Amino acid sequence: MAGLRVNFKQLRTAVDWSIGQLEAPRRNRVDAIRQFVTTHYSDSGPDKRVPVNMIELATTIYLRQLAPQTPRVMVSTKVRRLKPFAKTMELVLNEIPDEIGLDDTLQRCVLEAMFAFGVCKMGISYNGSSYKGHEVGEAFVDPIDLDDYFFDMSAKTFSGIQFEGNDYWLPVDVARSMYDGKQSDVEPDDHTVIGSDGGERADGIGVDEGADLYREKVWLRDVFLHDSRQMVTYGVKSQKLFQVIDWDGPECGPYHRLSFSEVPGNIRPLPPIALWTDLHELGNALFRKLAKQAESKKSVAGFSGGNDESVNAFQAANDGDGIRYNGQKPETITVGGIDAPALAFFLQVRDLFSYFAGNLDTLGGLAPMTDTVGQDRMLSDAADARLSKMRGRTMKFVSGIFKSLAWYEWTDPVRKRTVEKPVKGTDITLPVVWSAETRDGDFLDYNLDIDAHSMAPDSPSIKLQKIGMGLERFVFPILPAVQEQGGRIDLQKLIEIISQLSNTPELADIVVFDGQGGEGAPQRGGSETPVAMPAHTTRTYERVNRPGATRHGKDDVLTRALMGVGVQNSEMAAVGRGA
Repeated sequence: MAGLRVNFKQLRTAVDWSIGQLEAPRRNRVDAIRQFVTTHYSDSGPDKRVPVNMIELATTIYLRQLAPQTPRVMVSTKVRRLKPFAKTMELVLNEIPDEIGLDDTLQRCVLEAMFAFGVCKMGISYNGSSYKGHEVGEAFVDPIDLDDYFFDMSAKTFSGIQFEGNDYWLPVDVARSMYDGKQSDVEPDDHTVIGSDGGERADGIGVDEGADLYREKVWLRDVFLHDSRQMVTYGVKSQKLFQVIDWDGPECGPYHRLSFSEVPGNIRPLPPIALWTDLHELGNALFRKLAKQAESKKSVAGFSGGNDESVNAFQAANDGDGIRYNGQKPETITVGGIDAPALAFFLQVRDLFSYFAGNLDTLGGLAPMTDTVGQDRMLSDAADARLSKMRGRTMKFVSGIFKSLAWYEWTDPVRKRTVEKPVKGTDITLPVVWSAETRDGDFLDYNLDIDAHSMAPDSPSIKLQKIGMGLERFVFPILPAVQEQGGRIDLQKLIEIISQLSNTPELADIVVFDGQGGEGAPQRGGSETPVAMPAHTTRTYERVNRPGATRHGKDDVLTRALMGVGVQNSEMAAVGRGA
């Protein structure tokens, strides 16, 4: 065993105590996940139906905003002679996310941070002993569930924790190769979905207890000691010490954490789900009650006078038939139905959920909130204040991951990579070898920064909007100056891009330039002609006074109507009109 001597007994006692302190947040997380998956996911779902899944809606919107795609790193240096090497390192680091599936890991961590806090574990797989079977010598970044993760709960902040770690399962033959003692002493453990503290785990929602395994496994636990920078591994059930190794990795250690809100005086963060669950459960309780009222509603025909023959003839008659009926005209008797104040209260709860979740209608683009684009943009900017804070913490989390990846890549004495480096000002790329022999300078000479725009949603439609905005705001206003310096707009290329991004290939066939009209057509020259801006432009402004048709406006009108408050005819007309 390497490094300083570890008080193994005291370490196990401290770890068990900290795991016990995480019982409540783990239980709350499992309950929230049950609401997230609804009753149709498995037999271990929630006890009651979840017809209005507000939690799933909110988490999906935020996940799409915070981790829509793999980020890209930017590497810079203040040392002039190292700038070419910084560019090469940037190209190398941007290859790694696709190799290790970093986008999936980030999405899992962001999703976990919505329910508790996200954690990932980083390292280099060696001797086949990685806890998730990565190839030897390969860097890995894997998400860790809260059910498996623990940390020193006696600390006030994460900078003051003495240890942190996680549980995992390994095939018994791999676990035996890690054991410092007699390998035959390592016995496989029975698979379980019950935590080491006896609490319920999230994977128990979809998996039954007592699985039949293809390969027998051992339940292990890694504990990273921050002071001595050692990694201690022992059996969760057997309590056998497997190994103690010195940590030879980045200064920050193997674990990276993501959270969105801190709690004064407490080390555990406040997850967004904790703020949403009560309104989610209240809204679903109200909706289930309204559903029962709707199902219990009955409309029957009441007969007064007449005889059984007339009643039977009425019941047997089809629509439009003529019958002979004696007695008074039957009356429709309606019993039950949805309670109007309860429905109005539900609509209010739904709006409150959107309010406390950061205005989901605006963030998710579900519906316009106002009747004008300018007002909607102001609301969007206000909603982005909360989102910007969460995005900033996500970027910091991702930056830490990339810095560790860069450290592993820089200190790798064996691996060689060949990247295609573009030659500035041309379409030419040259192969460049990245290895321990070609690297120059010190690792601290380079600064790593994450390009925030690379993590923003970038669908073809959004790209098309960006191109249109760029042309309108920046290119067209200075087009005369561009033309004076010999610049031009390649209209043919522009049409091709618009056709591709808008998924309308017919557009490229409709707009034909010289040289595209078949045999004998003149050579291309249309796109070479400078585009002149019109000398005079006119705009017509038209103001239309019309009742609002936003979702909030409709809900307000409907709520007042249900409560018996007077509603104007124009307002009721807006309820039936699209947004």
